[in-house]
Amino acid sequence: MATAVLSLSEQRKTEINCCVKDIRAMISSNSVTPSTLSQVRTRLLELATHQDLFNSKIFPVRIGDNTSSLYLLSEDDKHEYALYAVSEKQGNMSPPHDHTTWAVIAGIEGEELNKFYRRLDNGENEGQAQIRESHSEIVGAGTGVTLMPEDIHSIHCLVDQPTLNFHFYGRSIEHLPQRKAFNMADGTYKYFPANPHIYK
Repeated sequence: MATAVLSLSEQRKTEINCCVKDIRAMISSNSVTPSTLSQVRTRLLELATHQDLFNSKIFPVRIGDNTSSLYLLSEDDKHEYALYAVSEKQGNMSPPHDHTTWAVIAGIEGEELNKFYRRLDNGENEGQAQIRESHSEIVGAGTGVTLMPEDIHSIHCLVDQPTLNFHFYGRSIEHLPQRKAFNMADGTYKYFPANPHIYK
C-alpha cells in the first residue's frame, strides 16, 4: 500500500509539533535554567535546518509591515510554549527590552545583532531604570541565543538580505503585558506592547 505524501504545510506542522513536544518535555522535567534553555536552543536549531519548510519566501516581511513580520506557528491552550517565525529586513530594530518569560532565538536565514544589557539599579522606582550594554552576539543560521525572564536585549537587523529567525517564548508575547522597553538616554522604561500584526 502506497504511503501518503504529505504536503509542505503538513510536513511543517508535523515538524513544529514534534519540536514543541520535545521542548515541553525538556522544560517539564527540569527547572528553567540557562542550561535547560541551551537544550531548547539546540532543538530549535534542528528545526531550523528544514529550510524547505521555513524560509523567507514562505514567511516574508508582509507589505505594510515596514521592516518585520511575526508569524505565530504554535501555542497551547494556555498561550504557553509559543513559537514564532520572525521575518526582518535591513533597518529593523527593537529597543532594549525584557520578556518576563524565558525566550530562545534560533537563526534560520540572514544575520541579526543581539545586544545584551545589565540593569544597574535595584528596580525600586517605578518607570525608572539604569541599564548598560554588556555584550553582543550575532544570530544567524546555526546559531541562537537564550534569555531568562529578567534578561534584557535589543535586536538590530543590519544586513541587506532577508533575515528569518525562530522566537520561542514560555508565554505568547500577546499575553505579556509587563514587558518593559528601556530608554537608555533618560533612564526610564515603559511597558512594551505586543506587535498588533501577528499572523496565524
